[in-house]
Amino acid sequence: MKVLVWLSEGTWPSCVDAVRALETPAQLTLLHVVDTDIEEAMHGAYSGLLSRHGHDPARDLEALTGPAEQALLDEAAARLGRPCETAVQRGHPQHEVVAACADFDLLVCARDHAGPGPKSLGRHTRFVVDHAPCAVLLVWP
Repeated sequence: MKVLVWLSEGTWPSCVDAVRALETPAQLTLLHVVDTDIEEAMHGAYSGLLSRHGHDPARDLEALTGPAEQALLDEAAARLGRPCETAVQRGHPQHEVVAACADFDLLVCARDHAGPGPKSLGRHTRFVVDHAPCAVLLVWP
């Protein structure tokens, strides 16, 4: 069985704990997706300011996300405590996760908010749950 674990800031520990509880031997992959919407919005933000012309704040953000992302993946792998692969995608999270699911039997992801009801799923998670081409294990944060 091939299991993909979608790591999102704030809810990833619940996903890792759920996978640790699985007794089925599985090939595990931890996936983190960097949402590029913020970077796209920042491109050219200073273009109208003469003193900052030529500076692209999105590059600063890109430089900061790399180490933070690697730290998240390392912490998740350590918490998991068994061999796994890691994967990083950049783009729109809902589309990247659904595309990544194509080669997996199970996706493990967490609700975005603690509490019952449809509002416990954010828009990205709702899209993934509705479109994933594999089984989905949805856990509480």
